[in-house]
Amino acid sequence: MTLMGGKQPTATADGPEQAKTTSVVRTDLSSSQDFTGSLGFGDEMPVKSRVPGTVTWLPAAGTKIGRGGVLYKVDNRPAVLFVGDTPTYRKLDAPGIKGPDVKVVNQNLAAMGYLGQAAGRMDTFTAASQAAIRKWQKALKVDETGILDLPDVVVLPAPVRVGTVTAQLGTAADGPLLGVTSDAKVVTLSLGPNDTSGVTSGTKVDISWPDGRTTGVVAGITKATAKDSAPGGDKVAVTITVDDPTAVAKADGSVTIKLAGATRTGVLAVPVTALLALKEGGYALQTVSDGKLVAVQTGMFANGMVEVSGAGIAEGTKVVTAS
Repeated sequence: MTLMGGKQPTATADGPEQAKTTSVVRTDLSSSQDFTGSLGFGDEMPVKSRVPGTVTWLPAAGTKIGRGGVLYKVDNRPAVLFVGDTPTYRKLDAPGIKGPDVKVVNQNLAAMGYLGQAAGRMDTFTAASQAAIRKWQKALKVDETGILDLPDVVVLPAPVRVGTVTAQLGTAADGPLLGVTSDAKVVTLSLGPNDTSGVTSGTKVDISWPDGRTTGVVAGITKATAKDSAPGGDKVAVTITVDDPTAVAKADGSVTIKLAGATRTGVLAVPVTALLALKEGGYALQTVSDGKLVAVQTGMFANGMVEVSGAGIAEGTKVVTAS
């Protein structure tokens, strides 16, 4: 068994240099990694008017708007938030119209209590849908036409929080009126191309900050902006939703994200610096008791330690290490 490279103890005026030693330990190893993320409401998404006109009402920054809430008014006509994944793209003015946009309208009318829940699952605009729209329009204090037109609703994936208000009252509604974010705090972090192994949507993570800790789930992974590119590939932006939003209600700023990896429990391990590369391939440990090289099989590497196994290697065995 021969070594390939490696520094041997050197002689001094007082004799051979004393080799550094360590002990084989039984421990748990984990390939989890810690990253620094930012806790906030995430990136803003601009909201524009669906029709030209004059801006007559805007919400204040920081306002949370849920299903049925008013996002803005143009020519004093309210644009109401509906929650769904398909925007309205046509006027709904007569029974018999079908499509995914109709289903979103029915679902929202049902969720707000203006339409029966069974009807809310249908993708057909019915007389009941028209009647529900009239009730809704009465509550909004607008003309009770039973017709839903493009200016009346803005469909977004979830309730929102108003970030930046970009428009001014009395100006033309010809650009972004405001920016909205998630209404609950999320964690965002940027990962390099070598840090994303095992990170997928749905991955569970631990979140901690000086005053507390909670858990979360990776909700989205997107390509980072060009300015955030990194050698070897593009960075990715990771968005993490918090399992318990109340836990972070008063927290802001930097948080530590622990991305879980593989775990090995109760294994024998030594510092990586104790491994000696063998010329014939593989690794060995040098035992302190007799100075012999013992071939070992390596397992998980994590946090400067490595899992080892081999004949004569047991918990407490003293071995030579480089540092």
